[in-house]
Amino acid sequence: MAIVTFDSDAFLELYPRFAGILTKGQLQQAFDVACLLLDNSDNSDIPYEPDGTQERKTLLYLLVCHIATVTLWGNNNQAGPASSATEGSVSVSFAVPDAANASWFKLTPCGQMYLQATRKYVVGGRYSAVKHYHPWG
Repeated sequence: MAIVTFDSDAFLELYPRFAGILTKGQLQQAFDVACLLLDNSDNSDIPYEPDGTQERKTLLYLLVCHIATVTLWGNNNQAGPASSATEGSVSVSFAVPDAANASWFKLTPCGQMYLQATRKYVVGGRYSAVKHYHPWG
């Protein structure tokens, strides 16, 4: 299997809402972070063939979309999704999501899609982005 290389123009065709808002460098950084969460090596359990199965590319692009969306919240001095709002004397509070579980992925539609699409890899356990080899099992 091959590794996925990030094409910002192809990404922006799929997710035009980021065009003109995030630079190609910022999108590349989001892709690099996505590769920390989802193995993009030849040893990955998730298939990718440039002329065939595109599953890993699709998942990585969903992660980039999720990371980019969460990144844009910081532009508004917003720590996360609104958890409560009041109208009299205007007060809004934001929740900081727990990144240790699935609630972080549930913050955005792209994250929710990624979480659902990877369920087949995590049933009965936890997905490990990197395979660790131990000679005694």
